[in-house]
Amino acid sequence: MRQPEPAKLDPTPGLVRKVSDFWTRNVNAERIQGRAVTEAVRGTDTYFEDLERQRYRSHRHLMPWITSMRPGSSVLEVGCGVGLDSAQMARHGLRVTALDLTVVAPATANRRARRGHFDIEYLCANGEHLPFPDGSFDYVYSFGVMHHAPDTQRCIDETYRVLRPGGQALIMLYHRRSLNEVVHRILGVPFEEKDELCPVVRRYTVPEIRQMFGRFRSVDVHPDFVFGEGYRAVFRLTPLPLYRLLSRWMGWHLMIRATR
Repeated sequence: MRQPEPAKLDPTPGLVRKVSDFWTRNVNAERIQGRAVTEAVRGTDTYFEDLERQRYRSHRHLMPWITSMRPGSSVLEVGCGVGLDSAQMARHGLRVTALDLTVVAPATANRRARRGHFDIEYLCANGEHLPFPDGSFDYVYSFGVMHHAPDTQRCIDETYRVLRPGGQALIMLYHRRSLNEVVHRILGVPFEEKDELCPVVRRYTVPEIRQMFGRFRSVDVHPDFVFGEGYRAVFRLTPLPLYRLLSRWMGWHLMIRATR
């Protein structure tokens, strides 16, 4: 039986390119376990409407997280994909800079931003080497991205560097002690794409997270999102109170708020 991606993987030469190539072929949010979220042409209004509808219907915990940031503040999104969350941040009144390791994703997001008059700066860059001076941002936001980096700890260290004193990092990393981990290991299903192993998919425990964010003044971390629409009828039929209880107990997302 094919096994999912290992939780721990040593960085090797060329791994950054492999990660970039994977997400260029498999643009984030366009598919769920091999099933297309939209039939619309990439970059059209319908395309973004379909992707946003699915994302925030499934990720119920995401919009409150985004809107917890103070309007008027500066935020850097590391791993913006096609810009779904960065658009929400701009609507919320944040001053947004967003980057992605691929070329296709920020280019797609930038065309929408210009069309919709969102004040967002998009660029192609590596979260392990952020192209900004120390203390540049009030927030650094990264949802489900840094665990795909060859060196996740370096991404966290760079996050600390570019935050202003008192600034906050809002980071989601995958949880190794989760129901989703157990299910994928039993079924041998890859974590990101149904038919292709992602080069890097790291998962962490809460104690490991606290150690990785040890330079920060305070760290709050809790699990959420026990499973999403990849579970089909199970997701639709699970009562919300039970879903929230399971999410807090063995959720797949470790929601981290760290203050510099």
